[in-house]
Amino acid sequence: MKAMPKIGVALYASGSPFSSSGNFACEFRGVPFSFGSASDLPGQTLWVTNSSWDELKEAGLHRNPKIAHDGYYRTKLSQMANELGLKTLPLEQQAPFLAELLGNAAEMARIQLGLTQFPSSGLSQAVGQLHGSHEAAVGSAVSHAAEQACQRYTACERDRRHKQSDIFSFWFPRHSFSEFLLQSPLPDNQVLQVIPMHRLPSNGRDTVVLVEWAQQMKLPLFARIKILALEPVLGRLLNYGSGAQDVSGTTRNREYQARNMREWCALPELEALSQSGEVEVLEVAIAGGWTKSGLTPFCNKFASVSYAYGLVAENLWFGLTRKCTPAAQISKSLSTAWLQSLDRMKCLAVAERLHNLGMEVMNYGNGRITVECPVSIRSAIPQFALEEQILYPASLENLIPAQNKQRSATNVLQQLLESRDYSRIIDVDQSALRELRASRGVK
Repeated sequence: MKAMPKIGVALYASGSPFSSSGNFACEFRGVPFSFGSASDLPGQTLWVTNSSWDELKEAGLHRNPKIAHDGYYRTKLSQMANELGLKTLPLEQQAPFLAELLGNAAEMARIQLGLTQFPSSGLSQAVGQLHGSHEAAVGSAVSHAAEQACQRYTACERDRRHKQSDIFSFWFPRHSFSEFLLQSPLPDNQVLQVIPMHRLPSNGRDTVVLVEWAQQMKLPLFARIKILALEPVLGRLLNYGSGAQDVSGTTRNREYQARNMREWCALPELEALSQSGEVEVLEVAIAGGWTKSGLTPFCNKFASVSYAYGLVAENLWFGLTRKCTPAAQISKSLSTAWLQSLDRMKCLAVAERLHNLGMEVMNYGNGRITVECPVSIRSAIPQFALEEQILYPASLENLIPAQNKQRSATNVLQQLLESRDYSRIIDVDQSALRELRASRGVK
C-alpha cells in the first residue's frame, strides 16, 4: 500500500489543475499558502485536490504520488462544500478549514485501520486492500450471478422538469448508516447452490411467500427474475433500463413494463419488488453461508456527530465492496451485490416518499438521494429531513429549521450544518479523534 507521512488540501481556483493563480493549499494543522502548480507543493505531503481523476490525468498528475483526486474520501470535495455551505467562503478560508477537517478524518482512518501513514490511493481503497472481498472464479456460475446482481446506484426515469428549482442531495447520517450496513451479515462469495423449484415454498411461484421463508430461515438468497409489472412510481424510481443493455421501459395500463439484463437480484431487492409488482422467479440460489467483515464504526457521542468521522465510517462499508487486491477495484461478488442491495433499497424507501411529496428524484444510492425540488415545496425540506432522520445541505439558503425537542446525533449534526459553526464542527471532530486514540491506546 503506497502511503505518505503527511496530508493536506490543495484547492485550485477553477477546480482545474491547469489553474495557475488564485490557488490555495494547507497542510493538516498548517498555515494556508498560495501556489501556482503542483510542483510548488511540498513532496512529503499527500495533497487532496478539488480536481477529478480525469482532470488530473489530462494534466499528467494522476500518477504523481503526492497528488490525490477529489474522490479520495469517496464523498467528493464539491459535495462536502455543498453539505457544509462552504462555497460562500474564499478559497483562502476554505483551505485551512478543509485541511483540519479532512486531516482529522484521515488521522482517524489511519488509527482505525492500524496504518502508520496516510494511504495514497483513497480511504475506501485502503479498506478494500485490507478487508475487501475475494471474487469467485471468472466465468463461474457464482461470478455470473454476482455480476448480474451488482448495481452501485440508480438513475431514475424522470417525466418532469422545473424552471425554478433546487438540485441537491439528502443523505443518511454516515455513522449510523455505516453501522447499519456493517452489522448486516454478508453472503459467502465462493459457493452458490441452486435450489430446485419444487423444494421451495409454493414452488417458488409466490414471491412474497418465498421472501418470508428466506427471511425466517435467515438464508443468503439470490434469485433470477423476470419483472412482469411494477407499480408506476416504483417502476420509474427503479428504472431498470439504466445501466443495462437493450432495455426499454414504457407505461401502459398504469403498469410499468420492464425487461432488464441484470437478471439476478439479492433478497433485499427481491423483497421490495415482491411488495410492489408482479415478479416471476426463474431460479433461486443460496450462498454457502454468512460472513462478517469484523469492521465496526467507532461508537461514542462525539463520533456519531463528527462530520469527519462520518467520512471515515462511509469508507468502511464502501471499502467492503472493493476487491482485496493492491488496486482494490470495485468487486463483482455476492457480498458486494448484497451490500449494494441493502443500500439502494434503504434509499429507495426514502426516494418514494420524496416523490410523493412532489420532488423529482434524479438518482439514489451510496447513502444519498439526489432530487430536483420545486420552489413550491422548498419550505418542507427541514421537516421532511427531521421526520426521516436524514440530512440536507447547508448550501440551501433561507430555510426555516424544523422545531424538534430530541437531541439525536442526526439533529445535532444538522444544527451544526445549518448554523455553519465551523469551529464547533472541528471541536467535535477533535474530540472524536481524542476518544478514538484513547480507545486504541494511541498517544
